[in-house]
Amino acid sequence: MRIVKHIMLWVISSVLFTLASFGLELMEGNKISVSEYYGFRNIGFVVVFLMYLLSSVLYPLVLFPLSWVVRKIANPFVSRLMIVVLSGIGGYVFFHMSYDDRFIQEFHLNSRTAINLYVIAGFIYVLVDYYIERQFNKVAHK
Repeated sequence: MRIVKHIMLWVISSVLFTLASFGLELMEGNKISVSEYYGFRNIGFVVVFLMYLLSSVLYPLVLFPLSWVVRKIANPFVSRLMIVVLSGIGGYVFFHMSYDDRFIQEFHLNSRTAINLYVIAGFIYVLVDYYIERQFNKVAHK
């Protein structure tokens, strides 16, 4: 039953972080109006597909092992808080990987948008994780 939980969380995290990345692209990427930048305005849903692929790969490589190790060391509240904080840090890193420093300065892009969107995605992920954990515990005790 535990594998089902992690597959569900994998799909949910992929969708949440794709939506956060897409929101970032709509809010900040659309400010960039030069032909050197390829974003949603230029290549459309291809960028959304690439975001989904990236987030799908990151769950088994980063989020699952990290959350598993932290849950073995710390209590569930601390591990979930770490996931939310690390989501914000991940948003900041993704922002600077996606947008060149010149674009950030020239078009006044704001990294707080990325941090906020990714923290919201991380928070929703943690809520869903908590809900699924409670449901699996209810089933296990019956």
